[in-house]
Amino acid sequence: MTAVSSDFIYMREYWTGDSRDGCLVNGDGYHYYRMSREGCIFEAYECYETEDGREIASPLPEMQNVDWVKDLGFDDMEALDRVEESDFLRIRTLTEVPKTKA
Repeated sequence: MTAVSSDFIYMREYWTGDSRDGCLVNGDGYHYYRMSREGCIFEAYECYETEDGREIASPLPEMQNVDWVKDLGFDDMEALDRVEESDFLRIRTLTEVPKTKA
C-alpha cells in the first residue's frame, strides 16, 4: 500500500546560525519537513539563500524517523509553519543532481 499526500503534513522551521554544509556562517534559512500528523519526520531538507539570491538546499538524513515531540522535546508543533506540498517538493528538487546525457 502506498501513502497518499494527505497522509503527510509539510512544515518548515526557521533557523539562524551556520548552515550544515558550512558555506553559510551566521545566516538564516529554513528546515523543511515531510512528517506525520503526529510529528514523526520522514524527510527533511535545509534551505538558505545566498547573497546573490540563489537558493541552496541539502538533505538532512539525520532527521529521518525523528519525532518532533518525543525526540526533540517540543510540547507541540507551534514552532513550525505549514507549507504546501508543492513548496516542499520544490526544495527537494534543489537537492537533486541533474542527469547528464550519455
